[in-house]
Amino acid sequence: MSRVAKQNIREKILEAAERRLWHYGIKKTTIDEIAADAGVGKGTVYLYFDSKEDISLAIFVSYKLGILREQEEIARDSNLDTFEKIREFLLLPVLSAHLKCSESPEAQDLIAVLKPHLADHLRPYIEKERQVLADILTDGIKLGDLSVDDPCSAARSLKLMTMGFMPPFPCVSGREAIEREIDLIVKLAIRGLAGRSPSQETDVVESGSGV
Repeated sequence: MSRVAKQNIREKILEAAERRLWHYGIKKTTIDEIAADAGVGKGTVYLYFDSKEDISLAIFVSYKLGILREQEEIARDSNLDTFEKIREFLLLPVLSAHLKCSESPEAQDLIAVLKPHLADHLRPYIEKERQVLADILTDGIKLGDLSVDDPCSAARSLKLMTMGFMPPFPCVSGREAIEREIDLIVKLAIRGLAGRSPSQETDVVESGSGV
């Protein structure tokens, strides 16, 4: 079997599993059901994945990749200024995760079950996400918008500041509340990243920085 054919089968399994897992959850989903939905034998599923958990983690990797592509588009968007890029970049994964959880009754339970393993599986993509954010900061330095000694370290800190808003147990709930709190975080971060005093920061915000 060719590599393309194998990849197609793997994608069919993942698509079938994603539909079922988001709707029924991991506890109520069986490998037999996933195989039937994908139109393959149970043994075929095990050729590609070791367990339901393994399939679920692959789904999260695919989801993370989709978010990362959108974040890369934000970084390339010439219509956004540096501060708007930072805000949209940080908001996107948080709001997308909450939207997914609102659409799927089992999403939060799935996240909770997989949480001990997510960090290891998502680490390469999390590192890439930080690098894209660091690139935004670097471009901001070149434009004179920011004054940052270590963009990579600053990017890591910015991401950590927003992790508490992620489901299943966010520090605040509701889209408006999340946006409001992340806006405040970005404003505080800009004060430090731009090397401005609080009064100077107010001037920037009022002049249309997008924050």
